[in-house]
Order: sequence, then structure tokens, then C-alpha cells
Amino acid sequence: MMKILHKPASLSLTLLSSGFQAFKRRISQELMLRKGVNLEDYTDDEGLYAFYLRGEPENYVVDALCGCTVDEY
Repeated sequence: MMKILHKPASLSLTLLSSGFQAFKRRISQELMLRKGVNLEDYTDDEGLYAFYLRGEPENYVVDALCGCTVDEY
């Protein structure tokens, strides 16, 4: 009988966490390049995580955090 392999929960959480960390790093870099501001001045991890879970594009997130118009998205 063949045993079905499942990803351990810790591996799934690690992959999710590393994906969020990459997303956070990209947003932080974009904010610094385009607006000259620090990510920590605009949101915490919880606020940024909501954008990450919804799969929002980086441009949208940067504009939303800075209070720019986001109607074009």
C-alpha cells in the first residue's frame, strides 16, 4: 500500500513566511526608491500581510500605503 505524502505544517508555514518576507522586502525597496520613505513609517506586518494574502500588485500596495490614488488598478 502506498502512503500519501503530505507537506508538514512547518514546511508550509516556512514557505508562506519566506514568501511574505520577499513581498515585504520588495515593497520596502519600492517605497524607498519611489517615495523615499521607510515601510515601517506607514504600516506594520499585519497591515502588509493583508495585501499579501489578497495578492495585490506591488504598485497598488505602494500607492495605497502612501495615500496616492489607486483608482487605476
